[in-house]
Amino acid sequence: MSTPTDIRDREPYPVEQFDVKETYRSELDGILISRDEIRDEVARMARDISADYRTNADFYPVCILKGAMRFFVDLNRELDLEVPYSEGIVHTERYQDGTASKTTGVDFFQEEAIAGKDVLFVEDIVDEGYTVAALRDRIEKYDPRSVEVAALFDKAANREVEIDPTYTGFVIPDEFVVGYGLDFGERYRDLQHLGVVETD
Repeated sequence: MSTPTDIRDREPYPVEQFDVKETYRSELDGILISRDEIRDEVARMARDISADYRTNADFYPVCILKGAMRFFVDLNRELDLEVPYSEGIVHTERYQDGTASKTTGVDFFQEEAIAGKDVLFVEDIVDEGYTVAALRDRIEKYDPRSVEVAALFDKAANREVEIDPTYTGFVIPDEFVVGYGLDFGERYRDLQHLGVVETD
């Protein structure tokens, strides 16, 4: 399996170097990862996942709504599997306007489809780890055969619970990041790059 890209020591690039809509230009402190870098990393992760699940008809990727939608679609587009597979979704709720609550709300859809499957949670970002831990605990009652995690962005330094994604795109610094599905107050999800904002 290939190694994630570690950018913890990277300084954000000036926003002016990128194609960013005018309404966001004055709000962003910089661009941490360009859309081209994201695209390349998603393709690399897809190659790793394809190698592991290529002939597995029980492969069941699950999109964690709603931040991971863009990553989930792009990742599945890049997968190269030899057998058909089904997909699932789960909705979680922990953040409200950038503030994390102590508990994570979890709503699985089509729970009956999980039994016996090799589940791959597809997550946009793993920070403290509480959301993925809650999902891991809740899904056990639906009797999956295995549970793994693919996270595009990993704030490994912030981890407070034991979560180690099987597939990781970028290990990122402790900044508040937005874009490529990640939001702040439901804004910035449509930003194609990963940007940095000041939330104070």
